[in-house]
Amino acid sequence: MREGVRPADSERAAALELVHLLREVAVRLELAAGEFARTTGLHGTDVRALIRLLDAERAGLDATPSWLAQQLGMTSQATTAVIHRLEAAGHVERLRSRSDGRSAHLQVSDTAIALGWQFFGPLLDRLIATTQALAPGDQALVKDYLTAVSEVLG
Repeated sequence: MREGVRPADSERAAALELVHLLREVAVRLELAAGEFARTTGLHGTDVRALIRLLDAERAGLDATPSWLAQQLGMTSQATTAVIHRLEAAGHVERLRSRSDGRSAHLQVSDTAIALGWQFFGPLLDRLIATTQALAPGDQALVKDYLTAVSEVLG
């Protein structure tokens, strides 16, 4: 058996199996995001931008264009093009920053949120039900694991 495919160490093999399951989840979520992009006429990067903007709102952060560029790993010029596309489609609004009236922050429009729920709602409902089926301690364990994995990735 090749070590790079299936480790001989059983504990490492079990851990790698979890990593592969996590990768499978990531691939399937990416496929769903790609289908959303295709059905709405968006670029994949536009969908990633919307996701990041919604994450910022949930976290109570002011999502500025420079913040979005950093989140997407893109230049400010490329990010500006994404923002312009999203604004033109009615998916993003520029609002005055709550903390600095001279700058703007980005917010996903209500229509874009409704469109996202229309597409992803059934999937999210199934994921929520799957999560709620776990005991609270198991949910906490999964949360801790996914948080640690997210930190490792970056």
